[in-house]
Amino acid sequence: MSAAPKKAPANRRDYDRRKKRGPMRKSGRPVWRQPALLGIVVLLLVSGGSGGWWAWREGWLVEVQSRIDAVSRSVIGVITPFKLADVTVEGRDYVERSAILAALNVKPGDSLLGVDLQASRQRLEAIDWVASATVERRLPDTLYVTLRERRAVALWQNGTEYTLIDRYGRTVRASRMPPGAESLLLLGGPGAPEHVGELLLLLAYEPALVRQLRAAVWVGQRRWNLVLNNGVEIWLPEEDAVAALKQLAKLEAQHKLLSREYGVVDLRLPDKLYLRKRGPGGDLPSGPA
Repeated sequence: MSAAPKKAPANRRDYDRRKKRGPMRKSGRPVWRQPALLGIVVLLLVSGGSGGWWAWREGWLVEVQSRIDAVSRSVIGVITPFKLADVTVEGRDYVERSAILAALNVKPGDSLLGVDLQASRQRLEAIDWVASATVERRLPDTLYVTLRERRAVALWQNGTEYTLIDRYGRTVRASRMPPGAESLLLLGGPGAPEHVGELLLLLAYEPALVRQLRAAVWVGQRRWNLVLNNGVEIWLPEEDAVAALKQLAKLEAQHKLLSREYGVVDLRLPDKLYLRKRGPGGDLPSGPA
């Protein structure tokens, strides 16, 4: 007996569409665990209170980013054989090694490929005494730093401490005295570093005097006393020190004041010159500020 013919669906197009789509499968994940819904719930919970959005944006998001960065560094450390073993620094005379390591923010065993060279360079150049810096990777295990430090023009004595000064008045306590530091101009007096630029400009008018200069003392926060190699003191005025130095240069050319028995050449008053002889034994007399 022949089988009865199958009944065609009422709508052939709907039948074809179901056939192509295949059987519908149930998701094993409950609706409440769907990622999109979870994201909405978390956002709503975090932003429930007043200012919640800012707490999420400034707190939760920052925390997530920090964790992602930490995981990224860990992953890089696992997959790379290039582990940091040494930091080599070239051009360091004044800057403390500890300041350099703090700026680099690295430790032995860190991934060499994970070091942010640009950020490291910027942190190094933020150190007062560093004019410029470069940071390179030297595979397999070395971070290579090259520094160009600012040039010291003077040495400031503040009590028992000696501090290097550049021409802009920036100071640094050197880890060691660099070669030639003993020939630097010695500064004294509170506030002297801040006025070293003015002093250098003043001395530029009389280069012959500079060759004899041993020290300069900033007096009373208003003027300079110059001390020559032979111990003679030159007391400059508070105002128009350039004119006073020019006057001294003329007198020196005519009378050789600086090489005679005088211990102090007082130029503090305009159009007047006071000379003080050395005390017994060649000591310099003391005088007012």
